Amino acid sequence: MSFFDYLPCFILNHSPKIIASFEMDFLRNLPAFQKAVPRGEKFTMFLQLGWSAELPEVANELKNRLGEAKNAFPEARFIILANAPGEVAVIKEFCEVYLASHNAFLDPARYPLAPKGKRKFDALYIARLTPFKRHYLAEKIKKLHLIGNYAEREKEYFSQTIAKFPNARWSRKVPSFFIGRKIGESACGLALSAIEGAMFSCGEYTLCGVPVVNTRNQGGRDTLLPEFAVRYADDTPESVAENVEYWVQNPMDPAEIRNGFMQLANPQKELVQELINSIAGKAVHLPHKLNIRCRLLPHTKLLHGIRRIK
Repeated sequence: MSFFDYLPCFILNHSPKIIASFEMDFLRNLPAFQKAVPRGEKFTMFLQLGWSAELPEVANELKNRLGEAKNAFPEARFIILANAPGEVAVIKEFCEVYLASHNAFLDPARYPLAPKGKRKFDALYIARLTPFKRHYLAEKIKKLHLIGNYAEREKEYFSQTIAKFPNARWSRKVPSFFIGRKIGESACGLALSAIEGAMFSCGEYTLCGVPVVNTRNQGGRDTLLPEFAVRYADDTPESVAENVEYWVQNPMDPAEIRNGFMQLANPQKELVQELINSIAGKAVHLPHKLNIRCRLLPHTKLLHGIRRIK
């Protein structure tokens, strides 16, 4: 229904207006936002990063598109929340920016602690079936659970990739409120891409108290990973499997991992909370993931969304 066709953002506070969105969700839909938000209206826009802004081409596009946005909304204040310290160094040259990983805004209440003891799977990888996620690096893992959908345009890639995992379990989708239980069934979580954003599933693994097998990467997922709960693998299936086996043989206390994540995440979330409260002049509730990439119910859109104007 066109009445429920809303722009990709979430209004955190109505007066004064404070909006949150992923950077390119907003910037690549700028004409639609111009139609829906009156020119000259004052608002504060918090933009989270969905891809590594340390890459020159990404930073340049962000800078150019943000310049267009500032011209379109001269009364607005734009604030970028970076996932990595390196991004802050780049972005501060052209925009107000703070280090606040999007994983810091995960709601801990949604993620139960994994049970102690032997797990059903050696490793879990929550990742869309797409080339940059590099699933092939998990081919040597004995007991593997894959969770992730695929785009219709990448159906052939999906078929070729999943055929390499005849003994793995693949779940196309898991409802968000049950994902924590599935994480708790594995000895560790995988993070195998070379470049992306902060990777929500990395925060989800550690909030459930599950350690991570990671590869060297850009995008900021390392920012909130406790050092004692992550092992870095080389970009080979053998190295990934070897590090997975380490966690199978050397389990950690899930509560220790969760607490390690919270100690890193809480100061970043509190910084943003204080900033938003100061702008609003009151305490503002920060929802799970700031609600900008979650499936919103119609009444939530009505209360916190910006309806698209045709």
